[in-house]
Amino acid sequence: MKINLRTRSLREVRKDRMIPGVMYGKSIDSTNIEVADKTFKDALAQYGKSMTFQAELDGEMHNVYIKNVVTNILRPNDIIHFEFHRIAADETISASIPVVIHGKDELDKQRLYVQVVLSTIDCEYLSGSGVASFEFDVAEMKMDDAIHIKDINVPEGVTINEDLEQVVFMIKEAHEAPEEVEEAEEGIEYETGDDESEEESEEV
Repeated sequence: MKINLRTRSLREVRKDRMIPGVMYGKSIDSTNIEVADKTFKDALAQYGKSMTFQAELDGEMHNVYIKNVVTNILRPNDIIHFEFHRIAADETISASIPVVIHGKDELDKQRLYVQVVLSTIDCEYLSGSGVASFEFDVAEMKMDDAIHIKDINVPEGVTINEDLEQVVFMIKEAHEAPEEVEEAEEGIEYETGDDESEEESEEV
């Protein structure tokens, strides 16, 4: 990815469909940068917020990962600012990798659903390696099937810091909630002036 040193105002940057950001890390001063909107979004889709990749600034290559992204609250696809964390070659990264599940529509047809136990998986890896997400296809899974940490195909250079027997998710049968039965309303007694007149007649 090609990034540029930012020396102009934020308004000028965004006017040219660039996204302002900052790069920081060990042995490097915090540096204001800018990246083309499409280039950054492509990198975010490919690497997520955990996987390292190379960014070129003034002819020098840096191993970075996307540490943080700020978006417009009303328009989530509009990225306002980002942070690159520069990683040294011998530096270890700790990250919570998201679990992504595909094929849920097929389970719906069988009245099944995915009960997620871990939505993220804690990992460690060196600069130059890593994983954006752990993806699973549940379309062919059956009721009571489960995926454990030990079942994951871990990329080279990545260490999972979880119990190997830990369940990531399991397939369960969907039960419909019973419909609420409306109880018949009981008659409501209303006081009228007739009662008062009867009491008065008894006293006379």
